[in-house]
Amino acid sequence: MTKQTVITVVCVLAAAVALMHCSPSKTPESIAWMTDIDQGLALAADNGKPVMVDFMATWCPPCHKMEDSTFSQKAVIEKAKQFITVRIDVDQQGEIANQYNGNASKYGGVGIPNILFLDSEGNELKHPVGYLDPEQFLAIMDSVLVLNKK
Repeated sequence: MTKQTVITVVCVLAAAVALMHCSPSKTPESIAWMTDIDQGLALAADNGKPVMVDFMATWCPPCHKMEDSTFSQKAVIEKAKQFITVRIDVDQQGEIANQYNGNASKYGGVGIPNILFLDSEGNELKHPVGYLDPEQFLAIMDSVLVLNKK
């Protein structure tokens, strides 16, 4: 390679590196989870939105799978904006999990992950248990939105 070619390659690489560092990095959008179910129910009552409660645990592999493959999908994130979203860690908020029958089976509950959908008055609309892929979850979210309008 000639000296001119080497200088050109170095300049192009330097410009590429500079552009990567100067351009604003976008943080991936995610569901805005609350952790206080009472606050979530109060917000739902104020604005008529249904409540989506995710009962999960940090040690739960299917919960991680839901987080990585379902809750991270753009369509799910967008649809979740039509809900008040609450996340309950069954280890940290066991009393709440028991109260709403959302606990892990090892604690005598229905198992996790599970999603409890409530209307804006706190009445149960749906309560699917177990991992749901994005398509299944979107269908359930759509059905809950229809039920909430009735």
